[in-house]
Amino acid sequence: MKLNSLEDILRFAIRKEADAATAYWIAADRANPGVKKFFEELAEEEERHRDRLEKFDVKKIGRMKLKETKEIGISERIDDIPFGPELTYDQILRVAIKNEEKSQKLYTSTAKLVTDSNLKKLLLILAQEESTHKARLEKIYDEEILTEF
Repeated sequence: MKLNSLEDILRFAIRKEADAATAYWIAADRANPGVKKFFEELAEEEERHRDRLEKFDVKKIGRMKLKETKEIGISERIDDIPFGPELTYDQILRVAIKNEEKSQKLYTSTAKLVTDSNLKKLLLILAQEESTHKARLEKIYDEEILTEF
């Protein structure tokens, strides 16, 4: 897919959110009861992200401000693991954190390749949104998993 316009980038981002939601719903259907609810919550969150992107007004991009997200940095210290319905709660969190990190890096690296200022800004806004999601998941991981040790 070529990402030559704001609309192309938005369609791509919407598709990524929809695909993530679908993967989490499938995992929820196959998961044991202990982690089913968390898969469902992740799927619903991805659907909310998709809905927000579908309502995104590209005409307002020039007025939008980029903000820096405060991250804990957990994603850089954990390994990637294969996604699947048999995952434990802490593994699901790790997968979700790594997925947000990958999306953030994708948008950031793509922003470095484009010259159009509005395209660049949209990609950086998408990267910032993924960074916010990652930071939220890292906080949960820090408070609920790392504090157990």
